[in-house]
Amino acid sequence: MTAYLLDTNIISALLKKQDAAERRLRETVAMKEMVFLSAVVHYEARRGLLKRDAKNQMQALEHLVARFEWCDVLPADWELAARLWVERTKIGKPIEDADVLIAAQAKRLGAILVTDNEKDFENLGVKIENWKDGQ
Repeated sequence: MTAYLLDTNIISALLKKQDAAERRLRETVAMKEMVFLSAVVHYEARRGLLKRDAKNQMQALEHLVARFEWCDVLPADWELAARLWVERTKIGKPIEDADVLIAAQAKRLGAILVTDNEKDFENLGVKIENWKDGQ
């Protein structure tokens, strides 16, 4: 069984009802694949919606959350994230803390990271798919 971990930009695409992302999610669910939502991604999406006071999208987010497997950040994720952050910084490609935590979770789960910011996750040993462009 394939597992997927959704990045914040994919959650945003789903909330905006973007066809390619919605279609790919439907296909994935129909195939009974695992779809995870990181606590980090939930935080990023929720804070953005709260900032904009987007009540309808907040309800849609909570509906989505109920459909996915929840993925908390474990102590091992923090440790791996710290090592990945150092590796990327040493090669001159710094990475945001949230992104490196999401990548660490994807690695732990053996999940494909679904994002449209592929460059943000280069050199981290994580398989990537972009559901916004139909991949």
